[in-house]
Amino acid sequence: MGEQTVERRMFRLFADILSYPSVDLLERAGECEALVSTINPSVASLVGNFRAFVEVASQGHLEELYTATFDLDAAYHPYLGYHLFGESYERSAFLLELKERYRAQGYIADEKELPDRLSVVLAFLSVSADAGLNQEIVQEGLLPALEKMMKRSQEAGDEPADEPPDDIHLYQSLLLALQMLLPEFQPASVPEEEALSTGGRADD
Repeated sequence: MGEQTVERRMFRLFADILSYPSVDLLERAGECEALVSTINPSVASLVGNFRAFVEVASQGHLEELYTATFDLDAAYHPYLGYHLFGESYERSAFLLELKERYRAQGYIADEKELPDRLSVVLAFLSVSADAGLNQEIVQEGLLPALEKMMKRSQEAGDEPADEPPDDIHLYQSLLLALQMLLPEFQPASVPEEEALSTGGRADD
């Protein structure tokens, strides 16, 4: 695979495994682990822990774990704008801007989901051909939001482990893996005049 193809596939796989658990989750998790091992082997164990858990867990348990992580724990709400701006006018503007960016690329997001949901953003990045826009979204949206998620988890004493964690940390480990992988594909900075608007972020 060329670098762009690897990057797009990585985004697609993380979009899938960070979505509500589907019947092909084990297949997706296994492919993601294999792909990550070619990008950054030290991160592959984080995905591997998740894949190993999916291999033995029931569908019901996976669904319960997903809901407990992303729906019931505010630290892991899967919406970039929530972490960047809180519930504010700035978040509403951010949502509209994302919709416009998607539309300009001919991307049709799931109407049942907000455009700043993590899995929706990752799915967009897996098909977008605009490298500059992708860079903006990663550096001005994804990375800052993931940083806030991980900071909140650390403040709550809820840190994912490098070794096999108990099940409550499995999705946190995936988020950490994604956070560690993103810089592999990103230039050092985005020109200020081209950056996605993220002024007025929510307090840390």
